[in-house]
Amino acid sequence: MERLYNDPGLFRKSGIFFYLSLTLFKPYPVKLKIYLLLFLAPFFAAGQEMESDLYAVLNTCSLSDFMKTEFSSMNVVTYRASTKQGLVEEHTTTYRKGKINPERVNFTINYTEFFVLEDRKKSIGRYDFNGNAEIMRYERTDFNSRNIRTYTYYHYYSYDQSVLQREFIRLKEYIGTGSVEMDTVVTVDSVVYKLETNENLIIQKDLAAGGGTTTYKIEGNRLVLKSTALTGFSEEDIYSYDANGKLSSIETALIGEDGQRITNLTKIHYTIDGLLSEVLFLDQSGELLEKKVFSYK
Repeated sequence: MERLYNDPGLFRKSGIFFYLSLTLFKPYPVKLKIYLLLFLAPFFAAGQEMESDLYAVLNTCSLSDFMKTEFSSMNVVTYRASTKQGLVEEHTTTYRKGKINPERVNFTINYTEFFVLEDRKKSIGRYDFNGNAEIMRYERTDFNSRNIRTYTYYHYYSYDQSVLQREFIRLKEYIGTGSVEMDTVVTVDSVVYKLETNENLIIQKDLAAGGGTTTYKIEGNRLVLKSTALTGFSEEDIYSYDANGKLSSIETALIGEDGQRITNLTKIHYTIDGLLSEVLFLDQSGELLEKKVFSYK
């Protein structure tokens, strides 16, 4: 099985970089462009659902903050910039607290015709947390335009110092959807990391052949920098916080072997109660690429 994504679990991977790699990497050699597409396209698939609304740093994220409130649901509308129609609604996700399990959040995603990855009608799933606000299990089932199940993704995580140490992946594909009987094909995989601590650094090494190495820099019990080295390029995330200690921005850069880089900026805004209200994704020229609007009930 080809790994679904290489560094899931804690820190958001934006699908915006898939767009950037197509539009801004024209000066890069073909080899680097291939690396980018192979690396970023799986992140795009995962980022649109698994991590796109989390904004997680260490043992906190948007969902763990939501679970501490008296609200029962969190709604996130994602808008994407288009050339001809301006901002268009790509999909809407509704998160609901588990009625029986207080450490579970269930969700439903409804896609529009502007969803850029593929034509889906909806997805349903859940997040299960441990007492340290870390995601222990993620599950998502996708439905096509005929409202028939196509795939179910199961991810199980374990951590050390709030950094992902192991992921077990189970993918169920539903086949024979046009016949009376539906069959399934199940594929499993796992990703194991070796973690090393050096002063204020945590180094996460993917033990698979060709796996990358990610370094997390912690200052004042906050994540301030994450850098990932892979074959042919590297990625760097710089995290900034507001006066209340809330994550306020993430500046992300992809750096080629020759030192050239592209960046994007994630700006995060909050309500007076400290809950996410709006997130903006800007390219390196400041152009708005994507916007998320949060509301609570």
